[in-house]
Amino acid sequence: MMQSHLIQWLLIIRLVGKVLPAVEKELQGWKQSLQACPSPFLRKQALQSINSKRFHCQGGAVFSLLQPTAVEKLIPLIVSYQTISDYLDNLCDRISLQQDRPYLTEMEKDTFRERGFRYLHLSMLRALQSENENNEDYYRFYFINEDGGYLENLVKKSREMLRKLPGYKKVKDKLFFLAALYSDLQALKHLSVENRSRYLVKWFQRYQKKFPYLYWNEFAAASGSTLGIFVLLALASRQEINPDEVETLFNGYFPWICGLHILLDYFIDQEEDQREKDLNFVSFYSGKEQCLYRMEVFVEKALRRAEEMPEPAFHRTVVKGLLALYLSDPKIKSQGLEKSARRLLSATGEKDTFVMFYACRLLRERGLI
Repeated sequence: MMQSHLIQWLLIIRLVGKVLPAVEKELQGWKQSLQACPSPFLRKQALQSINSKRFHCQGGAVFSLLQPTAVEKLIPLIVSYQTISDYLDNLCDRISLQQDRPYLTEMEKDTFRERGFRYLHLSMLRALQSENENNEDYYRFYFINEDGGYLENLVKKSREMLRKLPGYKKVKDKLFFLAALYSDLQALKHLSVENRSRYLVKWFQRYQKKFPYLYWNEFAAASGSTLGIFVLLALASRQEINPDEVETLFNGYFPWICGLHILLDYFIDQEEDQREKDLNFVSFYSGKEQCLYRMEVFVEKALRRAEEMPEPAFHRTVVKGLLALYLSDPKIKSQGLEKSARRLLSATGEKDTFVMFYACRLLRERGLI
């Protein structure tokens, strides 16, 4: 146990001392590149996505610590890929398609919107194709497209770094499965308020036999995390990869660790999402008790699967770090969720989860996360 705790604190020290500064350097580079973006609207959305969601890149870059010798490859790759995700999320939230004409029904409008969202998210699939050199018109069905090459450059950067990973081909199929699920989810969750949950339930039915132990909202939540992609990219930085390792990591992260990640994200955003009429996956539970019980199940399963993985202490730290990071957010206190947060932190059964929780609070106070 002492060795496990030592590993956790070494990871935190390396994260704060080396990884976070490297992530910041990458993000500053992308912000600077936006000076060439001729569209004030796209430039604003890109800058907002970097400024308000930088912690996504910070969290993703944790996986570079799995392969310290590959940090210089993994951090630019993770930051560029996650920045695509965050940027597109902003664009989908701010959609104002020209096709939104008053004579169209909501379902007809959704057809046009979905097509636009899918083309935007094609960039996330292309970014994982190291051999692809073709440029795409990702904005083909979006109402504006003059970004000065910003999105295409993010894709190119991801491909460039991907080509430096010797084990890429051994994880490629899993990467594409996860990226395709992510793209499906984003294309559907941003559709009309009246129809989006129905579309998502129908989408889940295609996968229900494979994941019979999940509710549709939990499958959707797991699909919305990029952590599974990042852990596989970290594995791909190794020369020798055992196929069993790929399966073990994949089955542990999807759905359990990825699901916990996004359920926590929605858990802290309940009030905001209700106010903005945004989709919130924890709102589909029958009530507070079922929500907390199911999230406890995800904590238990995630920790159990982490024990089966290579470098188990690292993956257990990821699970406990997710709890500490999200549940230390000021939104918990503002919504009166402190008691629920303590219950979820206690679900790990380990006191060091609370130590990490207080450490995250301190990092927040100092503006480091």
